[in-house]
Amino acid sequence: MKVWLNSKIIDANTAKVSIFDRGFLYGDGVFETMRGYGSSVFKIDEHLDRLYGSLKRIGIKIPYSKTLLKKQISRLIKINRLADAYVRVTATRGEGRIGFAAISLKRSTVIIAVNPFTPYPKKMYQKGVSLKITKIRQNENSPLSGIKSTSFLNYILSRMSAKTAGFDDALLLNSEGRIAEAAISNIFMVKGKYLITPPVKDGILPGITRSTILKIAWPIGLKPKQVSILPEQLYSADEVFLTNSLMEVMPVVKINSRKIGSGKPGIFTKMFHSAYRICARSSIG
Repeated sequence: MKVWLNSKIIDANTAKVSIFDRGFLYGDGVFETMRGYGSSVFKIDEHLDRLYGSLKRIGIKIPYSKTLLKKQISRLIKINRLADAYVRVTATRGEGRIGFAAISLKRSTVIIAVNPFTPYPKKMYQKGVSLKITKIRQNENSPLSGIKSTSFLNYILSRMSAKTAGFDDALLLNSEGRIAEAAISNIFMVKGKYLITPPVKDGILPGITRSTILKIAWPIGLKPKQVSILPEQLYSADEVFLTNSLMEVMPVVKINSRKIGSGKPGIFTKMFHSAYRICARSSIG
């Protein structure tokens, strides 16, 4: 496989980043994951807009334009002859002297990696997944709230805790005890004629798939609302599902010991997944 590292396309097994890179030492960077359908990456402009917005928020400047990165992503997909691709763009502050306060004076590090996309097992969509509300909280007041930081340990520990307890994924509350998000996805609930998801102020990443789902809610027959959700409200939902660019729309049938709805993937969840896939595959070039 070929990767793009600081303007050069090289073999993945020979690509190297300095052990003094601040992304490695301190998680000082951001990333984006995208899904390619055929030769096209769905919502690539939105993903790159979010990447550059995150870089601006943490004060990292990279010497590459969005247009250039977009071209290199497409180029890598073709070079690696991928039909459906998993795409990740990572940007760090770059190499510098060891020391927490020793901000790099050299250039940033930018990596584009593409791999064959491995679909989630079909039975997860057919039977739904379970979530465990973990003790680890999401800090909605943190400067990292709302960006895809390479400092991902909070989510890793949350998922490990959930997996150890026998659940498929973790669900995090914010510091006020409101529902925030799952380890790598946004969460939605259907209640009556409403599609409800936590607002950005509650400490969530404003997902690209999340925004797509909100836009197609009305045609499906639900009124979208971005309001705070308490755990007990989630337990009484008719349906619950997760979203991200790779899994698309994943039904949730159990949270902690509580069955959601009928305990099976709901009709609206299935409708959202079908509608999302139509949107995504319509982008195939």
